[in-house]
Amino acid sequence: MISLAPLMVALALGQTDPYVRSRVDAGDTNTQCLYWTATRVTWQQSSYGNPATQGETEFDAMRRSFQSWQNIFTQCGNLVLEEGPRVADREVGYKREGDNRNLVLFRDRDCNTVVSATDACWDDDTCANKFDCWEDDDNTIAITLTTYDERSGIIYDSDISFNAARFAFTTADGTACFPPVTTNCVATDVQNTATHEIGHFIGLDHTRATGSTMNPSAPPGEVSKRTIDTGSHDFVCAVYPKGQASQACLHPAAEQELGPKASTGCAATGPSALLPALAAWALWLVRRRRDEVSR
Repeated sequence: MISLAPLMVALALGQTDPYVRSRVDAGDTNTQCLYWTATRVTWQQSSYGNPATQGETEFDAMRRSFQSWQNIFTQCGNLVLEEGPRVADREVGYKREGDNRNLVLFRDRDCNTVVSATDACWDDDTCANKFDCWEDDDNTIAITLTTYDERSGIIYDSDISFNAARFAFTTADGTACFPPVTTNCVATDVQNTATHEIGHFIGLDHTRATGSTMNPSAPPGEVSKRTIDTGSHDFVCAVYPKGQASQACLHPAAEQELGPKASTGCAATGPSALLPALAAWALWLVRRRRDEVSR
């Protein structure tokens, strides 16, 4: 069943600014913005890729998406988005102990079909990692899971997952198409989706500004988000100014850390929805309890 709840949340925000920064508490301007303070952030693709995409074109499309943001950082920003080697790792999220990767991956199995309804992973939101499957809503195209310090807003880790269990991701140009026909046409475009998700990766929330890469609307066949809009470009220049420190929203940013907190953004409704839209950010507490109000 198609749910219009995510669309209603997005419309309720009423945000039409050229860009909107993500907050510790989504939409609450009294809380700190999310941002990287590192000067270099390495991201890595899962070597599994997406078998349903022609050849290895999904890897190249992802690379183009990151490069489009990097071009802006090179021009006026202070952050380097650097691709690392592909890895076999399939786990997203932040580990307090051990190595962490900013991972990009496709999940092509639905957790509802491979996980028992009584498995404890449903209660603690760990089915995706435990069974390597898509755990979120069927109508969600992709999710960016960001872990940050809840006092300062500083980002520790960010991972992007694509719902290949439900959506046919394509990398070609052309007219819109729907499964099972996905050759030489655009169903759910990898680069279009990735460019939007990388916006969340670096600290952008949704805006309803027309033509924005961060606009929550995502109709099938769309490729316009491949090109980053002026507002999102200005976000990079303002928040990550070249030769200066990254900019917090509330000053001074507290130095005391309360520990990592995770949030996700975003989702996109599927091709059968009347008005496809990307859902607003949903927050998780440290114990990873889903905040149902914002989902």
